[in-house]
Amino acid sequence: MSPDVPPPELSVPEGWRLVAEDFRTPLEVSVASIETSTRIYEDVDLRERLADVTGVDTTWRFAFASRLRIRPRAPPSRALTRLVTDRAESKFEDVLRNRGFDGIDRADSHRIDVGEATTSATRYRARVGVGGLDLPVEAFFAVWPAERDYLLGGGAYPLSLPEPETFDAERGREELFSLIRSIR
Repeated sequence: MSPDVPPPELSVPEGWRLVAEDFRTPLEVSVASIETSTRIYEDVDLRERLADVTGVDTTWRFAFASRLRIRPRAPPSRALTRLVTDRAESKFEDVLRNRGFDGIDRADSHRIDVGEATTSATRYRARVGVGGLDLPVEAFFAVWPAERDYLLGGGAYPLSLPEPETFDAERGREELFSLIRSIR
């Protein structure tokens, strides 16, 4: 990780663990650069429980937090925030595709409080094939300015699970929102 772009901090529930950390410079030209620091977490308890039931060892629920820094540093503006959000949402859809999500659809958006601000979290609906099963999933993604950086957060969870397991999708949504709200 670059000491110049510290990774975001967040409150992770019991049963979740950090599975990846990444630092990237997606843009670097003579007059400007963009750097990101990302942490990805997984619900390991759910993974282990479902591996026993399905025989498939895979990620069922994940969340991430990123810090994006633009240089030269300047206060966020409405136009810059919209540009960052549009590009980051497109990248998030790529991440979902790379994780095996199909039929990705931007369903709607929800307003959520993050720190002292309010931002829009885009909701996605999709399907994912796991061990011969085709399951509905929901994902959320949000971007908001934080001082002179941007914070990004999101994740995905199943709307249903293979029998005999059950999953409360409403609780899954609230847990994801809680993770997003805790990003600093």
